[in-house]
Amino acid sequence: MKRDGNSNKWIFNRIRSYIPRLIVLIIIVTVISYISVQFALVSKSLIDTATKQTEGSVFGSAVRLGVLLGIQLVLQVVYIRIHIKTSGKLAMSIRTDLFYLLMKKDFGEVAAIHSGEVLNRLISDVSLVAEKITEIIPNVVALVSTVVFSFVALYALDRQFAIACLAFGPVVLLAAYIYRKKIKDLHIKCRESDGKVRSFLQETIQNFLVIKAFGRERIMRSKSEELQYENFRLNVKRSTVGILANVMFFLAVTAGYYVALAWSVYRLSLGLITFGTVTAVLGLVGQLQSPFRELASLFPQYFMVLASVERLMELEELKDEVPQTILNEEELNHFKCIKFKNVDFSYNTVKVLKHVDLTVNKGEFVALCGSSGAGKSTLTKLILAVIKPDSGTVSLELDGGGEIAFSSGTRKLFSYVPQGNMILSGTVRDNITFADENPVEEKVLRAVKLAQLSEAVEKMPKGLDTVLGEKGHGLSEGQVQRIAIARALYYDAPVLLLDEATSALDIHTEEKLLFNLKQMTDKTCIVVSHRKEVMDACDKTYILQDGTLDVL
Repeated sequence: MKRDGNSNKWIFNRIRSYIPRLIVLIIIVTVISYISVQFALVSKSLIDTATKQTEGSVFGSAVRLGVLLGIQLVLQVVYIRIHIKTSGKLAMSIRTDLFYLLMKKDFGEVAAIHSGEVLNRLISDVSLVAEKITEIIPNVVALVSTVVFSFVALYALDRQFAIACLAFGPVVLLAAYIYRKKIKDLHIKCRESDGKVRSFLQETIQNFLVIKAFGRERIMRSKSEELQYENFRLNVKRSTVGILANVMFFLAVTAGYYVALAWSVYRLSLGLITFGTVTAVLGLVGQLQSPFRELASLFPQYFMVLASVERLMELEELKDEVPQTILNEEELNHFKCIKFKNVDFSYNTVKVLKHVDLTVNKGEFVALCGSSGAGKSTLTKLILAVIKPDSGTVSLELDGGGEIAFSSGTRKLFSYVPQGNMILSGTVRDNITFADENPVEEKVLRAVKLAQLSEAVEKMPKGLDTVLGEKGHGLSEGQVQRIAIARALYYDAPVLLLDEATSALDIHTEEKLLFNLKQMTDKTCIVVSHRKEVMDACDKTYILQDGTLDVL
């Protein structure tokens, strides 16, 4: 229950700025509820007038029915339009906020969740929450107003029966409370299963070439069927629970309707009421019982919203990256060296680095080599402060003698080219300027030239404005690497961090690129590589072996 309270508070905070729109929706559904009750009363007047039970104009009553119907249709159209816009904007707001929050979270915390599961929450759970919340809140008010209006009208026509119908409400609420935990647990399991399916499909598509190369299409299909069947089974189970609840509510409501019919016919036979009153009572009983019937769908929807909100809250509750003071220009340009002091680091219980000491002086060109899995990329992640050492320090030593520990605030010191190179969908220019709002053409051309990319760009259909496919589809690995290097050079940070950034280049191109980098004497360069050509071009080469770092 405490978790539900937190979820409700989360929902309120998210919809606060949309309350004016929700109020408009509430007013509309309240008016529609009032009109629905008026239908029953005007129908009574029409029938009684037609059967000469009361005086009046049949035509006048028919016109009133037509006017009420027209108003209701217009209000329904307006309601749908406002609801679509409100739920859409709310979904965009929640998704954008969560997306930005995730980028501010601790790298290790986010990386521990499969990207497919994160996407499932950002897309499916956010959409469900936004759509259902903007639907449930007005609908609850509509149900309450319908009950009130219908009860008042029914009470005026048949006091005893109105009170008997109202007693049906608490029974419905009790059944819904019992139903709550079952549907909520099933919804969480369904969402987790959705995430597994999405994660598997995402990984399969990303590694399509490897699957084809090993001829594993049938195996992957079987795995896909297995995951989807489990997802199907859980969804059917959730639907079955919902269907059973709906059947029970339907039986109760239907029984109530026929009780009302029998009671009204009995009173009609005694001459206590008119035929028009019978019609009105049956219509109002339908109006009065309809809200309780709709609760059969509203309650599971609400519980599913709570379950999805909890999944979104789990993302928000991931550990934040510790904010740090950002380096000023003087500190950026006047550091003495990058220093590791007695650094240990482990992944879970596996020791990767043991008592590592490393000093990279400003302006040096340094290579880090070692076998695969030795921990070379771990060193770059420690420098970028996306992970923290178990012990020891990783810091920036200043000219004046002070030291600054690496943190999120020191990242602007580095231009980073990771393994895999991270090419985004968009143009070559977009990838090089990397969302720079005011790109400088001279800097772009200089970066392209230094990265030995000029000739490749000239051969592209639209040069720098050539649109790239996903992960640089259509380009060679070498071209992708040079675009990533050009991006790092465009960023123009004091230190270049290159993680296997030239592994796909031919020797001739690599030599030219390394020569260009060495001519940038104002830059410090740390290169992770296995290649002898890279090591020969560097001032120093360190080898990482069995967790220890030594000069080669």
